[in-house]
Amino acid sequence: MRSLPVGLLLAVTMAVILFLPLGCGDTTTTNATSVKTEPVEVPVAAPEPAPGQPPVEAQEETSPYGAGSTTPQAVGTLIDGLQLKNIRWSDHGNYYRIVFEMATPDGKPVLQVPHAEASINGPSLRVVLGGIRSLGDSPSVTSRENIIGDTMVKSIRRTTESDDQALVYEISLSQPTTYSLAGLGSPGRIIIDINKI
Repeated sequence: MRSLPVGLLLAVTMAVILFLPLGCGDTTTTNATSVKTEPVEVPVAAPEPAPGQPPVEAQEETSPYGAGSTTPQAVGTLIDGLQLKNIRWSDHGNYYRIVFEMATPDGKPVLQVPHAEASINGPSLRVVLGGIRSLGDSPSVTSRENIIGDTMVKSIRRTTESDDQALVYEISLSQPTTYSLAGLGSPGRIIIDINKI
C-alpha cells in the first residue's frame, strides 16, 4: 500500500526533472509600451555581371494594394546603412511615378528591396524610407525640396521628422488621390505611382 504513493511521488518527481528545463514556451510579455522590431539586414551590393553576361535580374515586390488605394502601404525589408542615391520623377499619362533609389554606403547598387511605408492625408502623401544613414550627391537628394510643377504633383519635400535611421518625405498633391507603393531590388528602389484624376 505504501509503494503506490511512493511510486506516484517518484513519477511526478521524474516528470518535473525532465520537463522543467524545457520551460513553458514563450516567456516574453507584451505591454502597451513594447515595440516590435523586425529583423534588420545589411545592404548587399548587387553582383557585377561577368563580361558578356546580362545584368542580374531585378528582385520585385509589387504593391499588394492593387492599382491604387488610399490606405497606408508598406513594402520591402528593413536594411540598415543605406544611402539615398537619387530621386527621379516622370509623368506617365494617367499616373505620375516617383522613384527613390538606394545604394550601399559606398554608392554601389543594393541587391535587396528596401523598406518603405506610405500614407495619404488629404492632398499630401507621406513616405518613410527606412534604414537610410546617408545621402548621395545628386541634387534631387541633397535639396530639401524638389519643385515638380505637375498638375497633380507639386513638390517632394524632405521633412524635419527625418533622423539617422529613416528619411521622411512629403509629396504635395493638388488634390487627394489613390496611389500604389512597390519595391525593386538590384538596384534597390521604392516606386510610388500616383494616379491622376
